[in-house]
Amino acid sequence: MFKTLSGPVIAGLCALFASTFIAVTTEVAPVGLLIDMAKSFNITEGHAGLAVSAYALLVAFGAVPITIATSRMDRKMLMLVCLAGYVISNLISAMAPNFAIVCAGRALGGLSHALLMSMAAAYAAHLVPERMTGRAISFVFGGTSLGSVLGVPGAAAISHFASWRVALYVIAGLAALLTIFIALYLPPVRGADTKALKVPTIRSPQAARIFGVVIGVNAVFFFAHNLLYTYVSPLLLAHGLPEHLLSVALLITGGVSIFGLWGAGQVVDRWPAAGLFGGGLAMLTGMILVYGHLISAWPSVGAVGLWCMGYAAIIPFVMSGAIRARATSADVAGAAINSSSNFGILLGSAIGGHLLSTLGFAVLCPASVVIALGGILLAAFNPAAFPRRLQQD
Repeated sequence: MFKTLSGPVIAGLCALFASTFIAVTTEVAPVGLLIDMAKSFNITEGHAGLAVSAYALLVAFGAVPITIATSRMDRKMLMLVCLAGYVISNLISAMAPNFAIVCAGRALGGLSHALLMSMAAAYAAHLVPERMTGRAISFVFGGTSLGSVLGVPGAAAISHFASWRVALYVIAGLAALLTIFIALYLPPVRGADTKALKVPTIRSPQAARIFGVVIGVNAVFFFAHNLLYTYVSPLLLAHGLPEHLLSVALLITGGVSIFGLWGAGQVVDRWPAAGLFGGGLAMLTGMILVYGHLISAWPSVGAVGLWCMGYAAIIPFVMSGAIRARATSADVAGAAINSSSNFGILLGSAIGGHLLSTLGFAVLCPASVVIALGGILLAAFNPAAFPRRLQQD
């Protein structure tokens, strides 16, 4: 992809990649710090989990209104404000004298996340020719996979050798360095593009319907994934994986998800329907394999990796599909995807926790499979949202 792009555009895409990495690392890092944070404040691990829930809640409800409210503002300036928000968020949490202040710091991070992740796809689309939109989005959102791969185990490792506060200081430092890089190397959106960022109206009933389908497909897949993946650690332990190898297993399953994004990037601007079906099928297959005791230990890690790879592959298709629908501005389309993703995360983790506590994995796994199948069918029966083939210029 990079061969046909100018140096400044490549630098800009790399800056956006790094931004999504920082965003997701800030979001997921506390998962690896919960035990130490709970001990530090003398609270339960369930109580400490509020640091994660509050973040997702603010993104879910804040993404669309914040993006619309800032629609007339300079995109590059907003990127810098968001990154500064991550710096301050992590510093507040790292220095917090009590858990309430930790949650306040996390809330600020959630607001930054609500805007930055909504802008990232649209910003990438502005930097490249329209025929390369999907591939640019795939590359930029590769930072989310890298953040998922390194965020939890990286933060946990720093916390183990130093403390959870040091881990947050490190993330704040990385965000500060990226803020400087963005200021120097991210190309500003051209004046002609800025006009497209005004508060949008729905442009036609057909476009609105297609857009709604894409948002619905995204929410269903996020729901299905997080219903089970939130509890992947006990799932792998139940399949006989030794507890001391759990962090290695999670690193592997996160790492292979990058291949899903890479594969999606090869077909997202050509065959959206086939690509999304392939990602959904991989996700479905992996979930089926971890049901019951069909496989154990390391084969179950492979199955989770296959499912995560398929899940990661779906993201570029829904992102590019939302923008391609042209129902609203690219920024608001990204915000709607961002919001629906976090609603899926919230519902999945909450309902999954209830099912696991009351009925166990015997019900949780089939429920995830049925919901993922629903996402595949919803996409398959709406070819206008996910065309079989896109015309190449």
